[in-house]
Formats: sequence, C-alpha cells, structure tokens
Amino acid sequence: MGRALTLLAIALLAPVAARAATCPDQLGNNVLRCDVRGEDGSQFQDCFRFATPGAVSGKFEFVSDLLGSAIGCTCKPNPKFKNTPSFLCASRMGVTFDGRVKRKGNITKGTVANANGGAFVFSCQRDPACAVQ
Repeated sequence: MGRALTLLAIALLAPVAARAATCPDQLGNNVLRCDVRGEDGSQFQDCFRFATPGAVSGKFEFVSDLLGSAIGCTCKPNPKFKNTPSFLCASRMGVTFDGRVKRKGNITKGTVANANGGAFVFSCQRDPACAVQ
C-alpha cells in the first residue's frame, strides 16, 4: 500500500515539472500573428501575446488582442507523459484554445471553441510587430 501511494504521488507531481519545459519554452514571451477561420467561413487575423510564466497560469498564458484578457495554458501530456509541443488554454469566458507548437515557435493545427458553440481553426507565425487592424 505504501509503495502504491508513493508511485501515485510521483505520477501526480513529477510530470507537471517535466511537461512544463516544452511548449512554454517554445512559445516563450513571443507575439504571433494568427490566421483564423470560422466554421461559418469567416476569416480574420488576431495577435496572440504569450507570457511565461503568466499571472493567470504559473506555466504560461497568452492574450488574444481580439478577446483582450489573459488565458491560462498548460502543455498537453501524451499517453506516455513525455514532453509534447501541444498545448491547451482555457478562459473564464468559456473559450478553449488547443494547438501544436512547431519549430521556431510557430503554431499549426490550432482549434478554438467557445461556450456559444462557435468553432474556429488557426495557424500562427511569430511577428513581434503584430497589431490587429
């Protein structure tokens, strides 16, 4: 019984530190210009401003220029709990962001869902000068 509790404690605590190094390090304190497409065919651009660590999340967070508030993020574990470049972010407004960080900190295969049933896909490239127009 004691060994089982020790293994459970390691499983619950250790992966957090190991996972936290991958996606936040790749996104860092960067700004990305994102192309977003809605399920209704709408298209627009947004700027995601990442911060590591953040005020909302001790791991990392970002602010969408269009939403205007910080959204807490974490790295997504893979089935073997190894480092992964995928992340998941959730806001208090019922918006979730899910994406995969590629080399050079770009994001591909991103998805957004909101509490009103809206769904979007996005991809992002680093752009320190990004500004929504």
